[in-house]
Amino acid sequence: MSNVILKSIIEMTGQRDVDSLECSLVATLAEMAPIHEACLYRRLSQNDAKAVEEIICLSVSKNDVGETQYFWHDPGTLVPIDSNLEKALSVKNPVLYQVSSGIRLLIPMSCEGEIIGVLSLESTQGLSEYKALIEGVVKIYENYSIILNESERDKLTGLLNRRTFDNKLSRLLKIQRVIKEEDVSSERKKGKPQRRYLGPDSFAWLVILDVDHFKRVNDTFGHVYGDEVLLTLSQKMTSTFRSSDLLFRFGGEEFVIILEPIPFEMAQKTVDRFRRLIAEHPFSQIDQITISLGFSRITENDYPQTVLENADKALYYAKEHGRNCAHNYELLIEKGE
Repeated sequence: MSNVILKSIIEMTGQRDVDSLECSLVATLAEMAPIHEACLYRRLSQNDAKAVEEIICLSVSKNDVGETQYFWHDPGTLVPIDSNLEKALSVKNPVLYQVSSGIRLLIPMSCEGEIIGVLSLESTQGLSEYKALIEGVVKIYENYSIILNESERDKLTGLLNRRTFDNKLSRLLKIQRVIKEEDVSSERKKGKPQRRYLGPDSFAWLVILDVDHFKRVNDTFGHVYGDEVLLTLSQKMTSTFRSSDLLFRFGGEEFVIILEPIPFEMAQKTVDRFRRLIAEHPFSQIDQITISLGFSRITENDYPQTVLENADKALYYAKEHGRNCAHNYELLIEKGE
């Protein structure tokens, strides 16, 4: 048993990004304890307080010859917050209770003291003798995730950095492909947890934004003030966009946002609303800071680099046509621009 534990922990701490670490945590616990289902839920923003997002779920069963089988469920399910989940999120202590398939153990997951999600483990037998082992593995995960999280973050703004972009976008495209293939309405009728519904006109969107005349700001007021502008911009991004949207700093004054699937009209309003928010913000020492934005649709069949180039072309158009504006790549192509 000790060799199995050691091997699993070595494998878990060998991961190099947070998404892989999350998968490794669930797989490690499924190997160590008599668990038939392990799920990881991510806490969403206050606007989504009635649900958590199931980002990973692993089912474990035996086949006809007694061999262990592992089945990874598709991510993206929204799970309503019941009284037990609410307790785990608020009290910050493990919650154990009976379910139809046995017992369920909910373990709050924290990052630097903040509860960011819940680990759910189901078993047909008691987990009391595994409690210390499970909590130990979770603590190793939490400590190591802090290190990985720091490596994925921009040092100045705390946003995701350029290095993580391809992996994050590839994961989003995979989820989008899965959800597009499913009949969401039939899931709802069966009483299953709901996914974020993707209507026929809903897509994820990639937004590139750039601070207008940022070199002039640096040259006039110095790099320290320039950093202050970038920090304020990143803080506005974090407070404005949903927790399910991905926010990146690509370097310098260039930022990237991946909006979760929404219709075009909503994406356009979201992008332009943020542009106005920055233009109206009272920066110190300077009358006004503005941004230009370009955005492009993301479909499940796109390559990350292609989407990035399309959004960048729309940004270039915005820069060449007055700045302090936002343009969509597909709309520009449709108009022949």
